Amino acid sequence: MSVWSAGLLRSARGRRRGRTDGRRFLLRRAVPGHLGSARARVERAWLAAGLRKVPLRPPWAGYVHVHVKMDLLYGLVWLLTVLLEGISGQGVYAPPTVRIVHSGLACNIEEERYSERVYTIREGETLELTCLVTGHPRPQIRWTKTAGSASDRFQDSSVFNETLRITNIQRHQGGRYYCKAENGLGSPAIKSIRVDVYYLDDPVVTVHQSIGEAKEQFYYERTVFLRCVANSNPPVRYSWRRGQEVLLQGSDKGVEIYEPFFTQGETKILKLKNLRPQDYANYSCIASVRNVCNIPDKMVSFRLSNKTASPSIKLLVDDPIVVNPGEAITLVCVTTGGEPAPSLTWVRSFGTLPEKTVLNGGTLTIPAITSDDAGTYSCIANNNVGNPAKKSTNIIVRALKKGRFWITPDPYHKDDNIQIGREVKISCQVEAVPSEELTFSWFKNGRPLRSSERMVITQTDPDVSPGTTNLDIIDLKFTDFGTYTCVASLKGGGISDISIDVNISSSTDPPAVEPAFLEIRQGQDRSVTMSCRVLRAYPIRVLTYEWRLGNKLLRTGQFDSQEYTEYPVKSLSNENYGVYNCSIINEAGAGRCSFLVTGKAYAPEFYYDTYNPVWQNRHRVYSYSLQWTQMNPDAVDRIVAYRLGIRQAGQQRWWEQEIKINGNIQKGELITYNLTELIKPEAYEVRLTPLTKFGEGDSTIRVIKYSAPVNPHLREFHCGFEDGNICLFTQDDTDNFDWTKQSTATRNTKYTPNTGPNADRSGSKEGFYMYIETSRPRLEGEKARLLSPVFSIAPKNPYGPTNTAYCFSFFYHMYGQHIGVLNVYLRLKGQTTIENPLWSSSGNKGQRWNEAHVNIYPITSFQLIFEGIRGPGIEGDIAIDDVSIAEGECAKQDLATKNSVDGAVGILVHIWLFPIIVLISILSPRR
Repeated sequence: MSVWSAGLLRSARGRRRGRTDGRRFLLRRAVPGHLGSARARVERAWLAAGLRKVPLRPPWAGYVHVHVKMDLLYGLVWLLTVLLEGISGQGVYAPPTVRIVHSGLACNIEEERYSERVYTIREGETLELTCLVTGHPRPQIRWTKTAGSASDRFQDSSVFNETLRITNIQRHQGGRYYCKAENGLGSPAIKSIRVDVYYLDDPVVTVHQSIGEAKEQFYYERTVFLRCVANSNPPVRYSWRRGQEVLLQGSDKGVEIYEPFFTQGETKILKLKNLRPQDYANYSCIASVRNVCNIPDKMVSFRLSNKTASPSIKLLVDDPIVVNPGEAITLVCVTTGGEPAPSLTWVRSFGTLPEKTVLNGGTLTIPAITSDDAGTYSCIANNNVGNPAKKSTNIIVRALKKGRFWITPDPYHKDDNIQIGREVKISCQVEAVPSEELTFSWFKNGRPLRSSERMVITQTDPDVSPGTTNLDIIDLKFTDFGTYTCVASLKGGGISDISIDVNISSSTDPPAVEPAFLEIRQGQDRSVTMSCRVLRAYPIRVLTYEWRLGNKLLRTGQFDSQEYTEYPVKSLSNENYGVYNCSIINEAGAGRCSFLVTGKAYAPEFYYDTYNPVWQNRHRVYSYSLQWTQMNPDAVDRIVAYRLGIRQAGQQRWWEQEIKINGNIQKGELITYNLTELIKPEAYEVRLTPLTKFGEGDSTIRVIKYSAPVNPHLREFHCGFEDGNICLFTQDDTDNFDWTKQSTATRNTKYTPNTGPNADRSGSKEGFYMYIETSRPRLEGEKARLLSPVFSIAPKNPYGPTNTAYCFSFFYHMYGQHIGVLNVYLRLKGQTTIENPLWSSSGNKGQRWNEAHVNIYPITSFQLIFEGIRGPGIEGDIAIDDVSIAEGECAKQDLATKNSVDGAVGILVHIWLFPIIVLISILSPRR
């Protein structure tokens, strides 16, 4: 492992270091998220006062020169900061936010859709949904599905991961999926998406007569119904053929085609009226879903003749069949009629056939039968003519199981105990198959019992409480104490007996106490009080207690009327820490409360929302900005340092060093530590342990991974939408519909003509682009919004406020008589509700790709938004391709010749920010 170094950035918390004689001194930058330096306080005061936020310089901005003397304006703003600072003390703690994105291509179909987020997929393909979350502490994620959790529908550990992946998706897994993120702050964040699974099953043709099914053959002057059924989504369309002839309604007077009212779209019936010789033929039913999701049509055929007949069968076994476990059972089923020849299947009334079942035609064999194999077995014959024939038999496997007992009165109830002179009833219950063979025997201390005046043995009514026997002991005496045994057996033998032992004795109950265990974390020189409470005990008299620290006896005593005992420690020290045990005792035993009193600090909580944690991204190594907060920092003594351990993934050896902490850590304070010289592309395991004067606290471990960021400091960006993740562009969940990734070679054959591109920007039929589909059910004015990844601007000179200019360019295609509007907006970090218009164009631009160039001057991290608005009709598809961002202004000829005439708003973006920039440049060197 290479040598690595690190540097800690923490809040100065208002303390300046250096000289204070009016000359310049150096002040360490406060970490993001904490109100540390005066500059950060002023910036946050402006934000609280409703002004535009001036972005904090990033941690790598280095040192800033500060003057001790403030002018009057800065003094007033600083005073406002002090007044507002107490409003929020939670630092970087933030409730969760959530957004759902999907990967892969949806089926492009012409089915009607409502304005909700729907993802269409073919059965058997892989569904992959990603839940993008933010928040600190890191939110816990859980995927759920309408009418139950996602895990109720499939076995997949990914229900607790950010990405939900369902391979070989089935129709029952369609529905609305919810991603829920929660971290204990505020309300959980929930987003949903509806998944529609498309499928088409093989159609089935069944044949029925108009006058019952008693006839063995189909005679002339009879009406026959051929019914075709297929399960599908979307609804199926049917067509009929007789031989090679396509049958249509009205094409043959002897043929009628219709759908039953109660199964519209699921069933198609071919009615043959008064059978004619030409009606004896081969009939085919074709089921189609119009090739949506590339699902092919399916066909089934049936041969109708004058010998066609429904099936009949015979079962060559007894009913019922009573057997012992371990025996082999064979059931035989034979056909006695039917044309075409029926197929025989065996089914079980509840559940599936046992895995060990052997099937051979109509013969079913179960070797070594068990109680779990018992039940009703049915043989079914089916040839799709008339109703299937069915014969059943019941298999009973002799068994004894689930013995239990109860005593009246209940000796375990505090106010209802066994006492001498009272009546005691012992009840014994066993599940027996068959129940009529069950017998009981009673024993006391191993000797047989017979019913007498004081010992009454009865067997209850099987219809009221089957398998139950009672032993009533009248006028309980001391000599009646002992062990009573109930033995259940079956008359036929061959099944092991069940014995149940019941002990009757004087009733005692050791104390039950709370808490059984409690951890108490407290710093030195502080006080703590432990309390142990009695929940129940019998007898309740003569209760004593004793407190111990380890093996050292601290205090003993006896309960009077109180239900608890306490032990205080006025001032904790090293010898006071440890495990305290409070034992509460009666003659039946003891109950114990345990308290672990410790000065260990709670575990730190890693911060996972660090913006671009990978920095100083060099050729072979990278640096990582590790951030965390401290859980309950005031619970114990002040944290003086952290022990940082790091090791390369897969290695055993930890490299450790201590990170010194100056001052008290506040709740929600974000601490930053920069890990440097990490080898690309290796992952590392990081362990962080807080240290106090008590010693080590609880550790937290996380894994950091190198992932090449999208322009961590933006120099150049280009996206042609060719890769699977479309360059990390995402769909906005606040719009009406989505942009779609498309190529001319893969587009739907039923696309709308006279609109949309016929190739990508380079002229390739195979190349991809993003476009909006404006066909039904889209309405005029509906919007689709595509969000770029967030870009970080290049680091600036800390002594100057100048901004870096970028040239933003893209190709757009707006062809069709119903073209709407294409807008581009700029969104700055921290301004999620403010979107600055960059560029706009509307109307038909012809069958060609056009290029737009816009200069942008962001002062902080930014994001671009493409917004397509549907026009008045379906011929309004808008497409974009080859989005580029390059450092430096656009060439003047590009701005003059290639920009859209109505898109010139971009050159003036952020003019309103110039006064604030000038003010900062004036005030910065004078602080």
